[in-house]
Amino acid sequence: MKKAAAWPAYLVAAACFAIALISSIANISLLGELKQTQRQIVTLSERSRVLARELVNERIALSDVLDSHAHRYPVAGGEVITHGMRIYLAIHALPEPPRGKVYQAWTLEKGSTKMSASPTFLPDARGVALIILNADAQSTSEVAVTLEPEGGSREPTSKPLMDVTLGPQ
Repeated sequence: MKKAAAWPAYLVAAACFAIALISSIANISLLGELKQTQRQIVTLSERSRVLARELVNERIALSDVLDSHAHRYPVAGGEVITHGMRIYLAIHALPEPPRGKVYQAWTLEKGSTKMSASPTFLPDARGVALIILNADAQSTSEVAVTLEPEGGSREPTSKPLMDVTLGPQ
């Protein structure tokens, strides 16, 4: 009789073990999902910070470009705009470059003879582009744009499509 009374205890123990095993597997799975979600949150938070900085820069650029005190230098299909220490290249009629080519902006520092590379860019479908140049307007004497191989060049490889000398401010 004692043996028959032990079976229910074994069944209860086996059921508890199965529940514990299933709970442990579910817990491990949930911990993995939690870690993945935490990584996604970190990635999204960083992307959000980057987008917020870009938005601030775009607002500053828009304000600078529209400011009546900005200095404007006409170029073919657009203008170079300086405001304070910032330089912008605003193009409104730029054709799509040939396949494998991009436009690249260049700046020349006062007293220098070597152009410095600025960003490469492509116009949108309407031929519009607004490029923020990575040069100080106070120390830059010239801005140019050339057609370069995809990825850009360290120095201009073609004749400038547009070239403007910046005057005193």
